[in-house]
Amino acid sequence: MSGARAILPAALFPPAAWFEVARKPRTLVCQHEHYVKQSLRNRIALVQSQGPCFVTVPVHRRGAASRGLRDIFFTDKVHPGLLLKPLRTNCGSAPFFEHYMDDVERWSFDHLQPGGSWLDAALASTTLASGWLGQAHPALTPSYLEAEPYADWRRKGRWLDVSTAPYPQVFEDRLGFVGGRSILDVVFHLGPEAASLPSRHGDTPT
Repeated sequence: MSGARAILPAALFPPAAWFEVARKPRTLVCQHEHYVKQSLRNRIALVQSQGPCFVTVPVHRRGAASRGLRDIFFTDKVHPGLLLKPLRTNCGSAPFFEHYMDDVERWSFDHLQPGGSWLDAALASTTLASGWLGQAHPALTPSYLEAEPYADWRRKGRWLDVSTAPYPQVFEDRLGFVGGRSILDVVFHLGPEAASLPSRHGDTPT
């Protein structure tokens, strides 16, 4: 298993475990799969005062007959504030929020625009976060590749139980720790220490 080629889905600011898998040798990010709805691909997992929440970025297919990632684009309901407003509301008091927010704002204004490419935005988000964590971004698949079940992270169900070791969160006093959140939540709360945060779940990345 240690020599398996892990394959990750492209995603918008995915959970910290995505980046743990990305650090493993030979990991690739798939750019040739069919788009999977209601998954981490366009749902950014955050925490609000009432509990876990998601920022969903609406997309549509430019070609009705295609679900290829290159044919997925943001709808006319997409704008930078779609992400920036909930981040300011729910993460604004996190200790490292101001340190990273300028980067997130630039990404949002560059990519969260009607008609923008979902894939370009996703890859830009994980490239940005990889830089924060001090790691290289995985290469992209040259074509659709099969993978052994234990190394294929494209499957939607693979992420159901994925979390991280607990870290302090803004609403922890009323909610307890909420795991499986976007890398944004992690870096806003941990700053540089986010790079060493281990995953904690029943399906440990291998």
